[in-house]
Amino acid sequence: MWELARRNLAAYLTATEPGEDADDAAHLARSVRLRTVFYRNVFNSDDAADVLPALFGLMDTAAEKHLGFRTSDFAKALFEIFNETGRRCYERIEAEEILRAGTNPEEVVRAMLEGSEWAKRLWRPAKHCPSDAGGVGSAGFQVAEMLCAPLFLLDRADLVAKFGSPITEALFSRSMRFGDIAEADLPNIYLANPIWDRPFIALDHDTLFIPLPVLIVSFPLRIIEGLLGSDAKLNKAYSDARARYLEDDVERIVRLSLPSAKVYVGVKWTDPDTKVLYEHDVVAVIGMQVLIFEAKSGKLAAAARRGGIKSLMTNFEDLFIEPGRQAARLAALLATRRADIKVVDRTAKIVDFDRGGPSIIHKFGVCIEQFASVTSSRRPFREMGLLTDDQEWAPILTLAELRMISERLDTEISFLHYMTRRATADDVMDFVGDEQDLLSMYLRNGFVLNARALDGRQVTFLQADEAVRGRASPRADRREFATPGTTLRPMWSLIAKEIYAADDRHRLDILLTILNQSPAALAGIAASPRRWRNGGGKGAGNTLSARMVVGDRVFVVGVYMANEHPEDAKAWMDQSRFIGHDLAEKLGATDCVVVLKTRRSKSPTFDGISFFRFPKA
Repeated sequence: MWELARRNLAAYLTATEPGEDADDAAHLARSVRLRTVFYRNVFNSDDAADVLPALFGLMDTAAEKHLGFRTSDFAKALFEIFNETGRRCYERIEAEEILRAGTNPEEVVRAMLEGSEWAKRLWRPAKHCPSDAGGVGSAGFQVAEMLCAPLFLLDRADLVAKFGSPITEALFSRSMRFGDIAEADLPNIYLANPIWDRPFIALDHDTLFIPLPVLIVSFPLRIIEGLLGSDAKLNKAYSDARARYLEDDVERIVRLSLPSAKVYVGVKWTDPDTKVLYEHDVVAVIGMQVLIFEAKSGKLAAAARRGGIKSLMTNFEDLFIEPGRQAARLAALLATRRADIKVVDRTAKIVDFDRGGPSIIHKFGVCIEQFASVTSSRRPFREMGLLTDDQEWAPILTLAELRMISERLDTEISFLHYMTRRATADDVMDFVGDEQDLLSMYLRNGFVLNARALDGRQVTFLQADEAVRGRASPRADRREFATPGTTLRPMWSLIAKEIYAADDRHRLDILLTILNQSPAALAGIAASPRRWRNGGGKGAGNTLSARMVVGDRVFVVGVYMANEHPEDAKAWMDQSRFIGHDLAEKLGATDCVVVLKTRRSKSPTFDGISFFRFPKA
């Protein structure tokens, strides 16, 4: 059976391959179909158990009125069943280990026989087995292997006792009975499998069988959505619940991950020329960095999941292109640095942007579900003709991916650095991969990439997400200074830590410029001042520099060596400004940090530090 299934899947995938003369749309449809066939789990099990009850709890009033039970309770019931089957399996494994070891197996055998009439019948031939502990354990193990069904069976009476009659009936409604798929469209089974919506099998009126408990985690939205049917009021309540929950959770994650940021929700402003009112879901302002999150809670159409071009175009436009366009409007407004346009949040509070210089804007779209690697880069949108201006592109993250980033990058500076680099990932490389791949790469090398070497090439990630597998335990204090994924040598780590704790309006600009350098280059310009202080190498008056190009910005760090400290702060500012302009002219710097090192200084970090931002070349 398994060999036949394998051959059938291979034949199906071969039959759906585009021909030699296929256009970009056909290749995109093929990629979407592959994701539909193989991709699972909008959320991991922990997030699913947290998100689903909370999301569906926002429509409980409508559900109680139209269904007779709360959808949040149904979601909780699903995950209790998932956890219960897991508990049963773990208990069985522990019992079988005792039987296999043959160490005091009698109690396990006794419990097994008391719980099953079938086990008693199977045990009768055991009288012919050796009566020592090893023989009893071996026979008990063989009997246990024949008693797996109870691990996955759910009795109606037990379900009613736990969850009540309405939810029990709803669980049975999410089941299939023998013969249900006899008339199913089997050629399309891989793109529209009925078990994704109904993971239970009703063996009879009172018994449910859950052969694959993991389906509860893989397709929880589809399972619960099946309860709503075509009821317009229920579906409206569900749509509103998705929108509200997504926006609220994005706000929560951003506040948690950037505790120093000013976070605004429901941001509005009116274009003075067109009088059009524009809105933005979540805006975080931290120093000169502005992060705009546009939440899109819409559902992917079934036809789009099956590779229907018309549905794909509509879904892609609404869910994955529009967020970038929305955010680009606010970015364009901030670029004008106009102070006469009032930008307020939903409470009418003025959004406090730092007007002391040009803000750096980072745009993101956040959705509940997407096509993973197919929609993680802007290339497919270009190929479809949906994206003509790269300035209107915003990377698309799912809510689960944003949660994952916050969990793995559990300090403010690491989260901010990743998000600023993620916003420009498409400018550095043409890639095929999902967010797990990109985050894994960041955790390995901090996104230190040679854009010139990658020019004209496409990077494809293959089984590259090992760094983010399993569970993580985020630190409680996100203001603690740490840079997971970015390796800093001792001197630069001390400098970064000191700057992060300083009261400097450009502290984050300085940190991001340092973090965007190659660790090897930073190590090189840190070694020379040490040699100079010890009497060797280049001496006073020299400036050593490191440079990294990220999209249309050039980050430069310069270390200036001086015999004596400048007379005062103004003298250092004048001198550092001259050095910064020189680095901008020679290296094209847009973001420039100038560090002062004096020969007789006792400071292990710096004697002066300045930041300058220059126009893009």
